[in-house]
Amino acid sequence: MKERVYNAMVLAAGFGTRLRPLTELVPKPLVPVGNRPLIIYPLHLLARAGVRRVVINLHHLAEKIPEELAQHKLPTLDIVYSRERKILGTGGGIVRVRKLLAADRFFLMNGDTLHNVNLRALLRFHLERGASATMVVRPLRGKVDFTPLELDGEDRIVRLLDATTTPRGRTRKVMFCGIHILEPEVFDFLPRSGFSCINRTAYTAMIERGLKVCGFMYDGPWYDIGTPARYLAVNLDVAGGRLKLPPPGTLGRIHGQVLRGPRSRVAPDARVGPRVVLGAGCLVPGGCRISRSVIWEGAVLEPGQKVFGEVVTGKFRLRCNG
Repeated sequence: MKERVYNAMVLAAGFGTRLRPLTELVPKPLVPVGNRPLIIYPLHLLARAGVRRVVINLHHLAEKIPEELAQHKLPTLDIVYSRERKILGTGGGIVRVRKLLAADRFFLMNGDTLHNVNLRALLRFHLERGASATMVVRPLRGKVDFTPLELDGEDRIVRLLDATTTPRGRTRKVMFCGIHILEPEVFDFLPRSGFSCINRTAYTAMIERGLKVCGFMYDGPWYDIGTPARYLAVNLDVAGGRLKLPPPGTLGRIHGQVLRGPRSRVAPDARVGPRVVLGAGCLVPGGCRISRSVIWEGAVLEPGQKVFGEVVTGKFRLRCNG
Protein backbone atom coordinates (compact mmCIF):
# COMPACT_ATOMS: atom_id res chain seq x y z
CA MET A 1 0.00 0.00 0.00
CA LYS A 2 1.56 3.26 -1.12
CA GLU A 3 2.16 5.76 1.64
CA ARG A 4 2.20 8.70 -0.69
CA VAL A 5 -0.39 10.74 -2.55
CA TYR A 6 0.57 12.03 -5.98
CA ASN A 7 -2.65 13.78 -7.02
CA ALA A 8 -4.80 16.50 -5.48
CA MET A 9 -7.58 18.87 -6.41
CA VAL A 10 -7.97 22.39 -5.11
CA LEU A 11 -11.45 23.89 -5.37
CA ALA A 12 -11.32 27.44 -6.73
CA ALA A 13 -14.39 27.88 -8.92
CA GLY A 14 -16.78 29.61 -6.51
CA PHE A 15 -18.14 33.14 -6.72
CA GLY A 16 -17.01 34.20 -3.24
CA THR A 17 -20.36 35.92 -2.77
CA ARG A 18 -19.93 36.73 0.92
CA LEU A 19 -16.58 38.38 0.24
CA ARG A 20 -17.94 40.88 -2.28
CA PRO A 21 -16.98 43.45 -3.46
CA LEU A 22 -13.39 42.17 -3.13
CA THR A 23 -14.28 39.13 -5.22
CA GLU A 24 -15.53 41.38 -8.00
CA LEU A 25 -11.85 42.23 -8.56
CA VAL A 26 -10.24 38.81 -8.05
CA PRO A 27 -11.53 35.30 -7.35
CA LYS A 28 -11.56 34.46 -3.67
CA PRO A 29 -8.47 32.19 -3.80
CA LEU A 30 -6.45 35.18 -5.01
CA VAL A 31 -7.25 37.66 -2.24
CA PRO A 32 -3.89 38.52 -0.65
CA VAL A 33 -3.07 37.23 2.82
CA GLY A 34 0.34 38.29 4.10
CA ASN A 35 0.84 39.84 0.66
CA ARG A 36 0.53 36.50 -1.13
CA PRO A 37 -2.50 35.05 -2.95
CA LEU A 38 -4.43 32.85 -0.53
CA ILE A 39 -4.24 29.79 -2.81
CA ILE A 40 -0.44 29.77 -2.61
CA TYR A 41 -0.56 28.35 0.94
CA PRO A 42 -2.54 25.15 0.19
CA LEU A 43 -0.43 24.61 -2.92
CA HIS A 44 2.76 24.73 -0.87
CA LEU A 45 1.27 22.35 1.71
CA LEU A 46 0.50 19.88 -1.06
CA ALA A 47 4.00 20.20 -2.52
CA ARG A 48 5.57 19.59 0.90
CA ALA A 49 3.47 16.43 1.25
CA GLY A 50 4.91 15.02 -1.97
CA VAL A 51 1.97 15.72 -4.29
CA ARG A 52 3.06 16.03 -7.90
CA ARG A 53 -0.10 16.96 -9.81
CA VAL A 54 -2.77 19.42 -8.69
CA VAL A 55 -6.02 20.00 -10.55
CA ILE A 56 -7.58 23.44 -9.93
CA ASN A 57 -11.16 24.01 -11.04
CA LEU A 58 -12.10 27.44 -12.36
CA HIS A 59 -15.26 29.38 -13.12
CA HIS A 60 -15.57 32.87 -11.61
CA LEU A 61 -12.94 35.20 -13.15
CA ALA A 62 -11.37 31.99 -14.39
CA GLU A 63 -8.50 33.53 -16.34
CA LYS A 64 -7.05 35.33 -13.33
CA ILE A 65 -5.86 32.27 -11.39
CA PRO A 66 -3.63 30.82 -14.16
CA GLU A 67 -2.29 34.31 -14.88
CA GLU A 68 -1.36 34.83 -11.23
CA LEU A 69 0.10 31.38 -10.60
CA ALA A 70 2.30 31.72 -13.70
CA GLN A 71 4.19 34.38 -11.73
CA HIS A 72 4.95 32.05 -8.80
CA LYS A 73 7.58 29.34 -8.57
CA LEU A 74 6.00 25.96 -7.87
CA PRO A 75 8.58 23.76 -9.59
CA THR A 76 7.51 20.42 -8.11
CA LEU A 77 3.83 20.77 -9.03
CA ASP A 78 2.22 20.02 -12.36
CA ILE A 79 -0.87 22.25 -12.30
CA VAL A 80 -3.81 21.29 -14.49
CA TYR A 81 -6.83 23.58 -14.85
CA SER A 82 -10.44 22.44 -15.18
CA ARG A 83 -12.63 25.24 -16.54
CA GLU A 84 -16.28 24.73 -15.61
CA ARG A 85 -18.86 26.43 -17.84
CA LYS A 86 -21.33 26.05 -14.98
CA ILE A 87 -20.54 25.61 -11.30
CA LEU A 88 -20.44 21.86 -10.65
CA GLY A 89 -20.00 21.74 -6.88
CA THR A 90 -17.46 19.64 -5.01
CA GLY A 91 -18.79 16.35 -6.36
CA GLY A 92 -19.34 17.47 -9.93
CA GLY A 93 -15.96 19.17 -9.92
CA ILE A 94 -14.02 15.99 -9.21
CA VAL A 95 -16.21 13.90 -11.53
CA ARG A 96 -15.32 16.21 -14.42
CA VAL A 97 -11.63 15.32 -13.98
CA ARG A 98 -12.21 11.71 -12.96
CA LYS A 99 -9.67 10.42 -15.51
CA LEU A 100 -6.95 12.39 -13.72
CA LEU A 101 -7.90 11.37 -10.19
CA ALA A 102 -9.56 7.96 -10.19
CA ALA A 103 -6.44 5.78 -10.46
CA ASP A 104 -5.46 6.21 -6.81
CA ARG A 105 -6.29 8.10 -3.62
CA PHE A 106 -6.10 11.89 -3.75
CA PHE A 107 -6.33 14.99 -1.60
CA LEU A 108 -9.21 17.42 -2.05
CA MET A 109 -9.21 20.82 -0.41
CA ASN A 110 -10.76 24.25 -0.62
CA GLY A 111 -8.61 26.97 -2.13
CA ASP A 112 -9.99 29.68 0.12
CA THR A 113 -9.15 28.56 3.66
CA LEU A 114 -5.90 29.07 5.55
CA HIS A 115 -4.52 26.26 7.69
CA ASN A 116 -1.39 24.22 8.41
CA VAL A 117 -2.73 20.66 8.37
CA ASN A 118 0.00 18.00 8.34
CA LEU A 119 -1.01 16.14 5.21
CA ARG A 120 1.45 13.30 5.78
CA ALA A 121 -0.09 12.70 9.21
CA LEU A 122 -3.53 12.83 7.60
CA LEU A 123 -2.46 10.15 5.12
CA ARG A 124 -1.09 7.88 7.87
CA PHE A 125 -4.33 8.25 9.84
CA HIS A 126 -6.36 7.43 6.73
CA LEU A 127 -4.32 4.31 5.93
CA GLU A 128 -4.25 3.02 9.50
CA ARG A 129 -8.05 3.09 9.65
CA GLY A 130 -8.60 1.64 6.21
CA ALA A 131 -10.94 4.50 5.38
CA SER A 132 -12.64 5.12 2.07
CA ALA A 133 -12.60 8.83 2.84
CA THR A 134 -11.21 10.96 5.65
CA MET A 135 -12.39 14.48 6.42
CA VAL A 136 -10.31 16.91 8.45
CA VAL A 137 -12.40 18.12 11.39
CA ARG A 138 -11.96 20.41 14.35
CA PRO A 139 -13.80 21.04 17.63
CA LEU A 140 -17.05 22.89 17.10
CA ARG A 141 -16.94 26.35 18.66
CA GLY A 142 -19.95 28.61 18.30
CA LYS A 143 -21.68 29.34 15.01
CA VAL A 144 -19.94 27.98 11.92
CA ASP A 145 -20.55 28.11 8.18
CA PHE A 146 -18.99 24.72 7.44
CA THR A 147 -20.68 21.32 7.68
CA PRO A 148 -21.17 20.02 11.25
CA LEU A 149 -20.56 16.30 11.63
CA GLU A 150 -21.19 13.59 14.21
CA LEU A 151 -18.00 11.72 15.14
CA ASP A 152 -17.91 8.51 17.19
CA GLY A 153 -15.21 7.19 19.52
CA GLU A 154 -13.52 5.25 16.71
CA ASP A 155 -13.04 8.39 14.58
CA ARG A 156 -15.82 7.44 12.18
CA ILE A 157 -18.25 10.00 10.81
CA VAL A 158 -21.68 8.75 11.85
CA ARG A 159 -23.72 11.31 9.95
CA LEU A 160 -23.77 14.84 8.60
CA LEU A 161 -25.71 17.23 10.80
CA ASP A 162 -27.40 20.57 10.55
CA ALA A 163 -26.93 23.48 12.93
CA THR A 164 -29.71 22.35 15.29
CA THR A 165 -29.11 18.58 15.43
CA THR A 166 -27.92 17.06 18.71
CA PRO A 167 -25.40 14.18 18.60
CA ARG A 168 -26.63 10.77 19.78
CA GLY A 169 -25.08 8.64 22.52
CA ARG A 170 -21.32 8.78 22.94
CA THR A 171 -20.63 10.85 19.88
CA ARG A 172 -19.58 14.45 19.52
CA LYS A 173 -20.30 17.29 17.17
CA VAL A 174 -17.34 18.53 15.13
CA MET A 175 -16.81 20.91 12.22
CA PHE A 176 -15.54 19.97 8.77
CA CYS A 177 -12.53 22.02 7.65
CA GLY A 178 -12.78 21.64 3.87
CA ILE A 179 -9.90 19.14 3.50
CA HIS A 180 -10.31 15.47 2.53
CA ILE A 181 -8.37 12.43 1.39
CA LEU A 182 -10.37 10.11 -0.85
CA GLU A 183 -10.15 6.62 -2.30
CA PRO A 184 -11.34 6.10 -5.90
CA GLU A 185 -14.56 4.36 -4.81
CA VAL A 186 -15.99 7.80 -3.98
CA PHE A 187 -16.80 8.14 -7.69
CA ASP A 188 -19.24 5.22 -7.41
CA PHE A 189 -21.44 7.39 -5.19
CA LEU A 190 -21.57 10.49 -7.39
CA PRO A 191 -23.67 11.20 -10.50
CA ARG A 192 -21.73 11.01 -13.76
CA SER A 193 -22.42 14.62 -14.70
CA GLY A 194 -23.88 17.87 -13.45
CA PHE A 195 -23.82 19.53 -10.06
CA SER A 196 -23.34 17.50 -6.90
CA CYS A 197 -22.06 17.96 -3.35
CA ILE A 198 -19.56 15.35 -2.22
CA ASN A 199 -20.59 15.70 1.43
CA ARG A 200 -24.35 15.41 1.03
CA THR A 201 -24.34 13.05 -1.95
CA ALA A 202 -21.33 10.73 -1.70
CA TYR A 203 -20.55 10.68 2.02
CA THR A 204 -24.14 10.22 3.12
CA ALA A 205 -24.51 7.23 0.79
CA MET A 206 -21.12 5.78 1.75
CA ILE A 207 -21.94 5.96 5.47
CA GLU A 208 -25.32 4.30 4.87
CA ARG A 209 -23.57 1.53 2.90
CA GLY A 210 -21.17 0.91 5.79
CA LEU A 211 -18.00 2.28 4.22
CA LYS A 212 -15.57 3.99 6.55
CA VAL A 213 -15.70 7.78 6.40
CA CYS A 214 -13.38 8.99 9.16
CA GLY A 215 -12.64 12.29 10.86
CA PHE A 216 -9.04 13.45 11.41
CA MET A 217 -8.97 15.88 14.33
CA TYR A 218 -7.03 19.11 13.73
CA ASP A 219 -6.90 21.91 16.27
CA GLY A 220 -4.22 24.15 14.75
CA PRO A 221 -4.62 27.50 12.99
CA TRP A 222 -7.60 27.52 10.65
CA TYR A 223 -9.19 30.55 9.03
CA ASP A 224 -12.22 30.74 6.78
CA ILE A 225 -11.70 33.87 4.68
CA GLY A 226 -15.44 34.09 4.14
CA THR A 227 -16.37 37.73 4.74
CA PRO A 228 -14.58 41.10 4.54
CA ALA A 229 -14.39 41.24 8.35
CA ARG A 230 -12.80 37.78 8.53
CA TYR A 231 -10.44 38.62 5.70
CA LEU A 232 -9.28 41.74 7.49
CA ALA A 233 -8.92 39.87 10.80
CA VAL A 234 -6.57 37.27 9.29
CA ASN A 235 -4.30 39.93 7.87
CA LEU A 236 -4.31 41.88 11.13
CA ASP A 237 -3.27 38.72 12.98
CA VAL A 238 -0.40 38.32 10.52
CA ALA A 239 0.78 41.91 10.88
CA GLY A 240 0.39 41.78 14.66
CA GLY A 241 2.45 38.61 14.94
CA ARG A 242 -0.42 36.46 16.28
CA LEU A 243 -0.48 34.25 13.19
CA LYS A 244 2.65 32.80 11.63
CA LEU A 245 1.78 31.82 8.11
CA PRO A 246 2.80 28.40 6.81
CA PRO A 247 5.42 28.31 4.03
CA PRO A 248 6.11 30.34 2.00
CA GLY A 249 5.21 32.83 4.75
CA THR A 250 4.63 36.54 4.24
CA LEU A 251 5.91 38.60 1.34
CA GLY A 252 7.77 41.44 3.01
CA ARG A 253 8.99 42.02 6.54
CA ILE A 254 7.04 42.70 9.70
CA HIS A 255 8.35 45.54 11.84
CA GLY A 256 6.39 47.25 14.58
CA GLN A 257 3.20 45.36 13.64
CA VAL A 258 3.43 46.58 10.05
CA LEU A 259 4.01 44.18 7.15
CA ARG A 260 5.64 46.10 4.31
CA GLY A 261 5.63 44.54 0.89
CA PRO A 262 8.44 45.07 -1.62
CA ARG A 263 8.64 48.53 -3.19
CA SER A 264 5.97 49.97 -0.88
CA ARG A 265 6.58 53.67 -0.26
CA VAL A 266 5.67 55.56 2.90
CA ALA A 267 6.20 59.31 3.35
CA PRO A 268 8.32 60.29 6.37
CA ASP A 269 5.43 62.12 8.04
CA ALA A 270 2.86 59.37 7.45
CA ARG A 271 1.83 57.35 10.49
CA VAL A 272 1.36 53.65 9.80
CA GLY A 273 0.39 51.04 12.39
CA PRO A 274 -0.35 49.15 14.42
CA ARG A 275 -1.48 46.04 12.54
CA VAL A 276 -1.21 47.17 8.94
CA VAL A 277 -0.38 45.24 5.78
CA LEU A 278 1.12 47.31 2.97
CA GLY A 279 1.04 45.59 -0.41
CA ALA A 280 3.89 45.59 -2.88
CA GLY A 281 4.33 48.90 -4.68
CA CYS A 282 1.64 50.77 -2.74
CA LEU A 283 2.08 54.48 -2.00
CA VAL A 284 1.30 56.17 1.33
CA PRO A 285 1.76 59.96 0.90
CA GLY A 286 2.44 62.58 3.54
CA GLY A 287 -0.03 63.13 6.35
CA CYS A 288 -1.70 59.73 6.03
CA ARG A 289 -2.80 57.85 9.15
CA ILE A 290 -3.33 54.10 8.78
CA SER A 291 -4.11 51.45 11.39
CA ARG A 292 -5.78 48.02 11.44
CA SER A 293 -6.02 47.95 7.65
CA VAL A 294 -4.85 46.21 4.50
CA ILE A 295 -3.56 48.18 1.53
CA TRP A 296 -3.48 46.08 -1.63
CA GLU A 297 -0.63 45.89 -4.10
CA GLY A 298 -0.25 49.04 -6.17
CA ALA A 299 -2.90 51.04 -4.29
CA VAL A 300 -2.22 54.79 -4.05
CA LEU A 301 -3.62 56.73 -1.11
CA GLU A 302 -4.40 60.43 -1.16
CA PRO A 303 -2.31 62.86 0.92
CA GLY A 304 -3.67 63.15 4.46
CA GLN A 305 -5.98 60.16 4.07
CA LYS A 306 -7.11 58.45 7.29
CA VAL A 307 -7.69 54.70 7.10
CA PHE A 308 -8.94 52.55 9.99
CA GLY A 309 -10.42 49.05 9.78
CA GLU A 310 -10.46 49.05 5.98
CA VAL A 311 -9.25 47.22 2.91
CA VAL A 312 -7.95 49.64 0.29
CA THR A 313 -7.67 48.28 -3.24
CA GLY A 314 -6.70 50.12 -6.38
CA LYS A 315 -10.42 50.58 -7.09
CA PHE A 316 -12.16 51.33 -3.77
CA ARG A 317 -12.00 51.49 0.02
CA LEU A 318 -13.98 48.89 1.95
CA ARG A 319 -14.89 49.40 5.59
CA CYS A 320 -14.67 46.02 7.36
CA ASN A 321 -15.49 46.78 11.01
CA GLY A 322 -11.89 46.00 11.90
